Amino acid sequence: MPDLHTLPESWHPTSAIRNNGPDNLALERFKLRELAEGWPMYRDACEWENLESIFAPDAYIYTTWTGRTFYKDFMTASKAGMDKGAFIMHRCHGASSDINASATLAVTKLKATITQRFTIDDCEVDAESDCRFCFFWTKGTADNNIPQGEWRARFVRHWYEKDKLIPVNPARVPKLDEERLMGYPVGYRYLAYCQEATMGIKVILDLPGHRREGDNVNGRKHDLLYRQCKDWLEGKDVEI
Repeated sequence: MPDLHTLPESWHPTSAIRNNGPDNLALERFKLRELAEGWPMYRDACEWENLESIFAPDAYIYTTWTGRTFYKDFMTASKAGMDKGAFIMHRCHGASSDINASATLAVTKLKATITQRFTIDDCEVDAESDCRFCFFWTKGTADNNIPQGEWRARFVRHWYEKDKLIPVNPARVPKLDEERLMGYPVGYRYLAYCQEATMGIKVILDLPGHRREGDNVNGRKHDLLYRQCKDWLEGKDVEI
């Protein structure tokens, strides 16, 4: 029987602090959660100035429909997509942050659902992908062009864990190309199918998935992202 419940060896950042810990670090973790929840809250509401305040000047992010993207380019693409009719929303569920003892580096994992409205086969549907945002934070110093003492995201990735397609009107269900559908990763299969069918883009197929995907490319990227989280918290040079 395959082992689908064990995280990769040496994934755990043992020197980082989470859950309880000193009060000063608990306060820092509160700040990090507010920032992490800002992405879905600010982007969905078109609060672009607030969204921009989350990121470091050289921040990069990943999404299914942009791949690796400079954060300002992502914002520009989001605005253009909205003007073309793209309707993407998010629901936040819970968050946990690991922080180093000196409160200069941190990682926040935010459980969320990405939900996007599409018209497929003349039927309105919502594709919903359960995911975890992964924010790599650094605190501002005199040397990194971030305001002193403020947290900013240097990288943002996601684990895409499972998804589904929901008809808005249950009496109208679209017909899908099953062969094409099976070519997408299970963690964001319906989201990817609908994005490619309607947005004129090519979805990235090797994004991190769930542990249960094992040794396929999405499973390997799942493990890699955990290792990158540990390396970041230990102050190693990480490029994502």
